[in-house]
Amino acid sequence: MWRATVNGVLARKVRLALTALAVVLGVTFVSGTYVLTDTLKHSFGTLFSQYAAGVDLVVRTKAPFGESDATRQRLPESLVDVVRRVRGVAAADGFLQGYAQFVGRDGKTTIQTAGAPTFGISWSGGAQVGPARIARGRRPVRDGQVAMDVGTARRNGFHVGDRVKVLLEGEAEEFKLVGLFKLGTEGDFGAVSFAAFDPRTAQRVFGAPGVFDAVNVRVASGESAATVKRNLERVLNPGDVPFGGYDVTSAAVVANQTRKPVDEFLNVLNDALLGFAGVGLLVGGFIIFNTFSILVSQRTRELGLLRAMGASSPQVVGSVLTEAAVIGVFASVVGLVLGIALAQVLLWALPGFGFPVPNADLVLIGRTVFAAAVVGIGVTMLAAVVPAIRAARTSPIAAIAEVRESLSRTPRVRRAITGLVVTAIGVAIGIYGFSADLTVNNSVAVTFLGGFVIFLGLVVIGPLIARPIASVIGRPLRLVFGVTGTLARGNAMRNPRRTSATAAALIVGLALVALVAIFADSLKTSVRSALNEVKADYILTAPQFAGFSPEVATRVAHVPGVQRAVAFRWGDVRINGNDETVNGANAGLDDVLNLEYVSGNASGVQRGGILLSDKEAQSYHKKVGDELTIVFPASGARPLRVSGIYKTRRFTGAFPIDFIVAQRLFDEVFAGNQQDTLVYVRAEPGQAAVVRQRLGRALAAPFPNINVENRAQYLATREQTVDQFLNVFIALLLLSEVIAVLGIVNTLMLSIYERTREVGLLRTVGTTRRQIWAMVCGESVIIAVFGCILGLLVGLLWGWGVTNALRGQFVDTFSIPTRQLALFLVASVIAGLVAALLPAWRASRLDVLEAIAHE
Repeated sequence: MWRATVNGVLARKVRLALTALAVVLGVTFVSGTYVLTDTLKHSFGTLFSQYAAGVDLVVRTKAPFGESDATRQRLPESLVDVVRRVRGVAAADGFLQGYAQFVGRDGKTTIQTAGAPTFGISWSGGAQVGPARIARGRRPVRDGQVAMDVGTARRNGFHVGDRVKVLLEGEAEEFKLVGLFKLGTEGDFGAVSFAAFDPRTAQRVFGAPGVFDAVNVRVASGESAATVKRNLERVLNPGDVPFGGYDVTSAAVVANQTRKPVDEFLNVLNDALLGFAGVGLLVGGFIIFNTFSILVSQRTRELGLLRAMGASSPQVVGSVLTEAAVIGVFASVVGLVLGIALAQVLLWALPGFGFPVPNADLVLIGRTVFAAAVVGIGVTMLAAVVPAIRAARTSPIAAIAEVRESLSRTPRVRRAITGLVVTAIGVAIGIYGFSADLTVNNSVAVTFLGGFVIFLGLVVIGPLIARPIASVIGRPLRLVFGVTGTLARGNAMRNPRRTSATAAALIVGLALVALVAIFADSLKTSVRSALNEVKADYILTAPQFAGFSPEVATRVAHVPGVQRAVAFRWGDVRINGNDETVNGANAGLDDVLNLEYVSGNASGVQRGGILLSDKEAQSYHKKVGDELTIVFPASGARPLRVSGIYKTRRFTGAFPIDFIVAQRLFDEVFAGNQQDTLVYVRAEPGQAAVVRQRLGRALAAPFPNINVENRAQYLATREQTVDQFLNVFIALLLLSEVIAVLGIVNTLMLSIYERTREVGLLRTVGTTRRQIWAMVCGESVIIAVFGCILGLLVGLLWGWGVTNALRGQFVDTFSIPTRQLALFLVASVIAGLVAALLPAWRASRLDVLEAIAHE
């Protein structure tokens, strides 16, 4: 039996290789994703670990909201001397970190890569406490001097002695570049840039006079870090002196906390890419299932003879599963090798897309190898189980006589009932997902699960609806191509189970593409509707909604012709134990926005009140006149009276705004200098055009990072961002579509092998090679369009459910992009034609006499 199995594998090398290719692509994506993200984590981890170089302990204020560094308050400069006098401390220096962005050599464009952080740090250097180390030149020691990290200098052509502009809390300032530095042993931080100043200059440019973010401590030789930590805690937190409420943490822990946001981003990237790989593997599973079903069907007589000669049912199952295991092992090995190569190519390509990464060797760990093996072998074996069992259950007499299984009335009714029940369960799960009181993430997850169950229901019903749908789709082919079209239509209708299984591979990818397209169109429609409520003539932002100096709004307000300039800034707070974002705005909201008040107005905001969106007013059960207690990071709990409740939440064109307080109050309850994120500008009547020119002249030199856009331009920018998101998703989902096309190729190749004698007979009665081409292409197009129709149907249901689940959070309107969906239908026809090229060529090249003699 083992010899027969091995001979069977060797006899079907080409067909099994085509099947393996589908799994190879999925394994490649999985292993490539793991290698890529592990390498990025290692490289960025090495970078952030350098924050601990030259530092043993770090003293900071306690974070009011857990470990969130964003809510930590700065500590007084006088604390540095207190720390230096603690027993066991060899040296201590204050440390500041803030916003600092270099301007390019042209003086007009800022240096920022894909929204990556642009850090500014203080560097005393005197006591050699801290990670900064000079690589070339010297450290900055006075105002007007700056040092730059080695990687940023190399990529942008800066050298020691150059004059360079830096954007800070205020307008861009010019500094002399006196040195290039590393953090510890690392000098290239990829997309991240660093600017270093002497402590006094750092306090000035970061708006932090007399304060530091932390005190870096180096432990004296022979002293234990744990002992010095206890000494510091005893001195700093006695409870009866002004220096209370401080954390003393090891430098390694602080470095890990600093890298945590990067790790979280990379984890999200890893999960997203694995999700796309999972889709590809799901599609590949359908292909393997379909392939083995066809192979078992074609080997019915062979397997029957083996049963008649004494082979048991378990041996037949083992034979089929062994073939699957061979494919799985081959796919795992090849996929792992290609995945490593893919990760290397992506690492080489990222700098070309404007996102340089720190230099690092590829990281391949045991988990990646294990995942490749489990995915490759596991998916293949699972997909082959049902065909293997089906082969073992066929009686030897029926197998030798080649009695083919058909869908009799009883199984058809059972299948129909099962499929309808599964579909109904999916609909119920989806409705529960977006109608129940769940968190946003859970709501989307449950709704998505409902859509997947609906898909499974359609897979079960597929063989029952494949014949009538294929008949309708193929009718135009019969009218246009005559007999050839009739043959193509008949071939697609002949085996509905095969047609349905082949199309199922397309359904998954197209459903997800349709979902993303519907969500993107709904998001753009919601943004377009919300921006209609903006009265401002111009909206000022920085790239990726980065913060910028409040001086921008001050300068804009003094531009001749400007009637009103309203700036928004935001910070994290706690309300009833929930993390929320409060926005601060100066007077004049109603001049630049139509907030559509449900009740109340903005008049009480400048007197210490708060505006709530109707969504949050309902959530917290508040009405105008009620008090809402908010816990601020600097001032603690504070009750604010609700002045008004409004409907227009998405006037930013992106995230919703739910809580608005006066800018004066905001600055009072959030310590430190805050940055604005949006400025709405209203011009005086008839002055809009000239104000645009004046804004450009006023901001170009001091604030080259500011974009000045009218409402139409701002809307176009937001829509372009959504389109980029859509294009990335569709590009990643193309993997599943490529695998699905391979499935059609494989099915047609096996189908033609099965119909070799039939093709030969057609040739003998006068059918030309061109007509054989047309017949095979027509059958492929029918299968592709069938999959597209069901995929778009599932995608519409998915899109409707997910959009409802996210209503009020990201979208407000459900919109169907009919043009894009029609384009997907056209693309499916093209995919069907492409998939048919190889099988059609093979069918047209068959030797007529050999084909007729084929059994």
